[in-house]
Amino acid sequence: MDGALFLSLRSSDMRPHLLFTLLAPALPGALQAQAIHGRFDPPAHQDAYIRLHGTRGTAHPVIDSARVDGRGAFSFAQVQRVTGFYQLSVNDSDRVDLILDQREPEVVLILNGSPLQDHVLFQRSVENQRLWEYKAASREAQALIAASETEKGGLDPLRDLDRIHALDSIEAYVRTAKQARLAALLAQAPESFFAKVVAASQRVEAAQQKGPMAVARGFDLSDPSLLRSSAYPQAVMTFLRNLDAVSEEQFVNAADTLMHLASGNAECRSYMLEQLLELFATYGPDMALRHLVDRYLEKGSDLGGISKETLARVREAQRMTMGAMGPDIPLPFPGDDTTWLSAMMQGHPYTLLFFYSSTCDHCHAQMPGVVDLYERFGAKGLQVVGVAIDESEEDFHRAITDNHLTWPCFSELRGWGSPAAKAYAVQALPSFFLLAQDRRIVGKPYDAVEAMDELKGLLK
Repeated sequence: MDGALFLSLRSSDMRPHLLFTLLAPALPGALQAQAIHGRFDPPAHQDAYIRLHGTRGTAHPVIDSARVDGRGAFSFAQVQRVTGFYQLSVNDSDRVDLILDQREPEVVLILNGSPLQDHVLFQRSVENQRLWEYKAASREAQALIAASETEKGGLDPLRDLDRIHALDSIEAYVRTAKQARLAALLAQAPESFFAKVVAASQRVEAAQQKGPMAVARGFDLSDPSLLRSSAYPQAVMTFLRNLDAVSEEQFVNAADTLMHLASGNAECRSYMLEQLLELFATYGPDMALRHLVDRYLEKGSDLGGISKETLARVREAQRMTMGAMGPDIPLPFPGDDTTWLSAMMQGHPYTLLFFYSSTCDHCHAQMPGVVDLYERFGAKGLQVVGVAIDESEEDFHRAITDNHLTWPCFSELRGWGSPAAKAYAVQALPSFFLLAQDRRIVGKPYDAVEAMDELKGLLK
């Protein structure tokens, strides 16, 4: 426990009922409205607002605000809120995590500096004291391990072998101590929300590579309190990764299963739909996106939590589904003339349109495969057109030279402001579009390997 907080608990004016609130476990099932009070010490941000953010997977929308008075104090109205993780912020970007649990009537905290995450003391709320005790232990462990890794980076693997082994032992001890501290905190209050989220996250980790239903058995996707934690999107992603899919139909079935698993709570169901729409609009497959739109959007299902931004992205992605006509786009070469995609495609039965960034490691990892398929199918009529989502002309030219790119590459040098990327609704890099001679989209391969498989069937 932090020294200043420990002193505040021992101070002579501590009232008996407050001490009981701090130390006694909450009565199970006793759900009540919860007040949040705090102050900046020394006083700061007077007459400004401090905001309370909810948590919905990875999103943190503002749900309330309170004015900071001349003494640096603030108070939120006593409202019954769903148990879960929340955030407080000033200046939007400076935020601090906290737990609101309906079994605790009041949270009282002191903010004594910036960034808030490093300068917070919880005077009332055992749940948050427990959370921040673990955060402190975790930060200390990370610092020690980082220092060890830095030292090992400067050692000679042969001459300094004993020291390297000693540092490895220190790192192992630090990790073990951190886990022991976590286990002790969980044992103190196994029914706490903190313990619930940790256990749920551990079950998701244990379910990796064991099939999607292993996730479903260990994680309740209709629990609105788990929705208010980072464990929820982690569970969804693990479920999808565990598919080991070999066909687009598997993603369609998985989407329906996830929607069913979340259907026990309207908010969870709404978030699940939005997350799946985002994922499939960004990464595909098109079939799964079309299925979600047809079954859950077009038929008037509950869209209460679907943002306008997500719906707009879905509509954009639908423009670029299989069978759609790809737009003709200008292709400028930095420092030289501009041509058009249609001109580059003339005389080629198929064109692979490759969106990448010259500073993207994942993009660089795909380039040898693209070089290989261009060498293999170029003589059979394949054209490859690279569109770099770059801002630096130097980076653009260096990537071509360093990766021995032999196909034509272009860039507007406008980064994510690229008109070409917007025209093709590109949301992630690298992205591939396989176009027929009439610019009809006949393939959206995930990577160069998948592009190679598709081209084998088209250019024999």
